[in-house]
Order: sequence, then structure tokens, then C-alpha cells
Amino acid sequence: MASYREEGFAKITAAKKIKFSHRASRKLEKKLDKARMHYEKLLYESFENAYLRHFRVTVFGSAKIEDTTSEEFQFVSNLARELGKSLDVDIVTGGGGGLMLAASTGLYQALNETNGEARNQGVLMDLPEKESHEFNPFLDVTEKFQCFTTRLEEFVRSSHGIYLAPGGIGTALEAALFIQLKQKGMVEKNFPILAHPFWKPIFENENKMMFSKRGKENKQRLLDKGDLKLVYYTSDIAEIVKIFKKSFAAWKKITRKVDYTK
Repeated sequence: MASYREEGFAKITAAKKIKFSHRASRKLEKKLDKARMHYEKLLYESFENAYLRHFRVTVFGSAKIEDTTSEEFQFVSNLARELGKSLDVDIVTGGGGGLMLAASTGLYQALNETNGEARNQGVLMDLPEKESHEFNPFLDVTEKFQCFTTRLEEFVRSSHGIYLAPGGIGTALEAALFIQLKQKGMVEKNFPILAHPFWKPIFENENKMMFSKRGKENKQRLLDKGDLKLVYYTSDIAEIVKIFKKSFAAWKKITRKVDYTK
């Protein structure tokens, strides 16, 4: 399923003759629409459960940074460790290696020190074998997805805030989704989108091209002024913990209204 387009195209190009039925095509489109509507309905219905059960911080970052002694690996590991020690919150990652492993390692270390109840959650993508990453060994909850879109939606459903560590195209995709959701008011107004300063020149260059440069050229700006402040940049672990602590306190206030039953 992850490569349904690639496999479908290979099948089409390999066939000597293709039979196409308009009637069958319309039936398939209707089935897909019905399944999509059902899926979106379930997302809506399951959100309350996902939101109230655990407070989760999602850490996005590159799988390519595998050197466990590197500054970036150690930073992410220490960040997750401090979040675990200070707040006992779940850490969600893409479930693979690199900086995802760093975050899971950090929380695992925190739990060994505090006997907390936080969990490492991995939301893994079913990639081709040559690109796949095994679940890292510290995960308590694992989910594996065959499509990028449904995997991204799980991050949205599960997260109470995100931190963008250094990363490549995959991390940029995840960042863009959350930034647009906040821009459109589709996550809470106080939903934290924090980013390592690595991202600042990248996003600020985009802002320049879409906002300030077009303004100077008397062209329609493609962003509003408020869109320039959707991401907060910091690599200060104490500050990051403080920001998530504020969101955690707001979440705890809401959960006081909940009558938890088995």
C-alpha cells in the first residue's frame, strides 16, 4: 500500500492490453468516498479518547543522524529525558533510528530514574525494505502505517505539542502539516510548535519569499503577518520543558473533569 502508485504504474506499463470499465470505476470511487468519510468520522469520534488518556509530546527528526555521541543526538536524548523527569509525559516519534531513537532513549533513561508511567510511542512507516527502519528497542506502543497520509494523521490525533529537531524532507513534511493546521485554526491556539534553531533560516527564507519580498515588489503577499510567528525556535532544554509544562498544566486542568472508568 505504501507504494500503491509505483506498483500500480508498473502493472499498467507491463500489461499488453488494459480493460477499463467506467461503471466499475464509478463503483470504486463511491466505495473510496464512503471509506474516507467513515475514516474521518472515526478520527473525530476517537479524538477525545486520544486527547484525555495521555499527554504526548511528539519529537520529529532525522533517522540519518545515527552517531549516538553527536551533539544533535545527545541534545534530543537529553530533551526527552528532561521531559520525562519533569512532566512524566509520553514521547511520540516515528519509531525508527537516528534522532527518533535519541528521543526514545532519553525517555527510557528518565523512567529508570523516576519509575514514571510515561510511554515511548512509535508511529512507523512501512517503507521499502532498503529504506525501512526496525522499531527501536525502547518503544512501549507501536503502530505501523502503509500510507504517509494516515501516518501523519495519527501524529495529529495523538500530539499535544511538537518539537522539530534537525531533519530532512520527512521532518519538513511533518512540520509543514502542523504549521498549516495552526495557521488554519485546526489545532488549539496554544498548541506548541517548537523548533531547533536549525530550522530558523529555512522557514525564515520561506517567509521572506512569501511575505516581505513580495511586499517590496508590490505583489500580493502569500502569508499573513501572524503566520510569521507560528513556530518558536529554541534549543534551551529548560525553556522547552517550561513551555510544554504550561500546556501540560492546561491539559491537567481539563482532565480533572473526567471520570475515568475501565
